[in-house]
Amino acid sequence: MSQSNNRPYPQGQRIPQGSRGPQRPASRPGQYSAGGAGRPPVRQGGNPQARRPAASDPRRSAPPRRRSGGRIPDLGKLLVGGLVAVVLAYMLQCMWPDGFPLKTKQDSGSTAVQAVSEIHSGGPIRINEVMSGNQNVLSIEDGSTPDWIEIANIGKSSVNLSGYSLSKTANSVTVFTFPEVWVNPGECVLVYADSRLRETAGEDLHAPFRLSSAGDTLMLFNDGGTAIDTVNLPALPRNASFARVDTSTWQVSNQPTPGMLNTEENYRALNEPANDSPVIMTELMSGNATTLADENGLYYDYIELYNRSGEAVNLSGWYLSDNPASTRMWRFPDVTLNPGEYLVVFASGLDRKEDVTHLHTNFSLSTEGEQVVLSNAQGRQMDSVTFDLLRKDVAWSRADDGSWTDAKQPSPGRANP
Repeated sequence: MSQSNNRPYPQGQRIPQGSRGPQRPASRPGQYSAGGAGRPPVRQGGNPQARRPAASDPRRSAPPRRRSGGRIPDLGKLLVGGLVAVVLAYMLQCMWPDGFPLKTKQDSGSTAVQAVSEIHSGGPIRINEVMSGNQNVLSIEDGSTPDWIEIANIGKSSVNLSGYSLSKTANSVTVFTFPEVWVNPGECVLVYADSRLRETAGEDLHAPFRLSSAGDTLMLFNDGGTAIDTVNLPALPRNASFARVDTSTWQVSNQPTPGMLNTEENYRALNEPANDSPVIMTELMSGNATTLADENGLYYDYIELYNRSGEAVNLSGWYLSDNPASTRMWRFPDVTLNPGEYLVVFASGLDRKEDVTHLHTNFSLSTEGEQVVLSNAQGRQMDSVTFDLLRKDVAWSRADDGSWTDAKQPSPGRANP
């Protein structure tokens, strides 16, 4: 019997320094060997009961790491991702047909569209005033209060704006082109920026874009397509306009003058009743119960107008309102008032204009009292009347000397007693 190959040294005996310890005889068939399968050989000089070296042992080589990103993406995922990108690009193109607005950082941390190059008109036609936060300064025929752009003729001759255009950038696809509109010296034309394109001569003009109250840009082109005037709008508070002072100077104004040149005199004219109006109000009733019926036999509040001049007055484009801060509330259709003639308009809120002999405003009068304003086509106040609480079938009547009093004998459509 051969000697054991793993005999230990006597207990407590130290292994001599440099000693290799007991040697293992050459392997025979059936025995484990260093290169064979099975249990690895015991280290020289080690305990036969010792464990295998830990994985952290530096003498043991770690398996090679798998390289990240080396996997080829699935072709189906690439196709789906590309399709999503195409659909997203199409949706963004529909949302911003003019392209994405360029942003520039402001000191306050807010953003605004990138400014256009400054071009100051050297001719008679120019952008004169802009409002991007119209709340109740100006209302139009349908009762809405759109933002507006004012074009002025500061020259000495009339100019036909046919072919002139407005846009927000030089390469914009949303462009407003003027029809045949003649502008006399000192006159202004309004274009409403409410995304409703209307370019018909003789009617209200509407641009196919809106203005941002946080800041925006605007460009005016002549009939040859050359930019002749530009403006960079700052952020504007509600009911404030950006008004031109001179050729190259603009300022934020709390005295807007839509449809008129930017002067303090015109602002007063828009907000103070004129003394020379050919048409005035002579009677009103806020509690009509049995006094005057409309075309359907119903009773509504009414306002009476009178032409005190010696000439016929066409009221087309004139306005009635019960709000002095929004004088262009209800617009008259094409109706002419002859000298000495009266016209009764029902303040019913029904907004009827088809039958000029039975007109109805889009507002009604308060029985507790309020102010009624008559304005001309330029928005200038032609007459104004304030009344207090009125009882049923009691009218507020104007005397020959211009004073007002309550009348228990109303006379709608006739001279006041």
